Amino acid sequence: MYQNSRPIGVIDSGVGGLTVVRQIQRLLPGEDIIFFGDSANCPYGNRSADEIYALALRMLRYLESQEVKCVAIACNTISSLVDRLRGECPFSLVSIIESGADYVVREKLPSVGLIGTEFTVSAGVYDARIHAGAPNCLVVSKGSADLASLIDRGDFNQSVINEEITAQVDVILSRAPVKDLVLACTHFPIVADNFRACFPQLRLIDPAEQQALSVKNLLVYRSLTNPQTRGKLKICTSGGLEVYLTVSKLLGLHGPESCQVVSLEN
Repeated sequence: MYQNSRPIGVIDSGVGGLTVVRQIQRLLPGEDIIFFGDSANCPYGNRSADEIYALALRMLRYLESQEVKCVAIACNTISSLVDRLRGECPFSLVSIIESGADYVVREKLPSVGLIGTEFTVSAGVYDARIHAGAPNCLVVSKGSADLASLIDRGDFNQSVINEEITAQVDVILSRAPVKDLVLACTHFPIVADNFRACFPQLRLIDPAEQQALSVKNLLVYRSLTNPQTRGKLKICTSGGLEVYLTVSKLLGLHGPESCQVVSLEN
């Protein structure tokens, strides 16, 4: 298989990583994409680092068997462990945390709110990356134990989602009057309209946009872009397929051309 025609891999703990697929399709419409969402084990944010590492490695091994040319780690929780995972892969890994944090630095924001899973927030990787480039930026973070799992199982009960968003973001605003909010879980942009309805005064930052740009820059730099006009999307999951088809339609994705359940049991 020619290097350029190899697919891009995208992994996530569940359906949320399709928000990254949307941005990659927008910036790199000719690329074939294999997406893997580990819904059978979602949410990752309430697991230990060793558990998350082992689960992520199984997805990466599968994508290695599919001869991907790079992998976008769409999951913020997995991206917290990207340095540990990089030594295990023969292809480049693009971290959504690095892309999102670097955007905050470039924008020279004096303060920023951040909502993610409990693991992402407690790991402190966003804070460390932002403060490495912008030491004076105030980062106010809050983890949600429930929002990602609500979204991943397709539970779009508006009142329940709005209650969870309000409860967590109110904590952030009680600590500092931030104007920008990083959606530090790829599931959260799926309900971006809910965030806007609850907090219209906040500017939402979706790191998926920046990650897709990082993937494009990597492929251009290495002369690995696919020259075809329209790429194909393959969705793989360890869980149920229905929510992936629902969210693919909701996000306006091209495809999927195929969608299948893949067992990653040892």
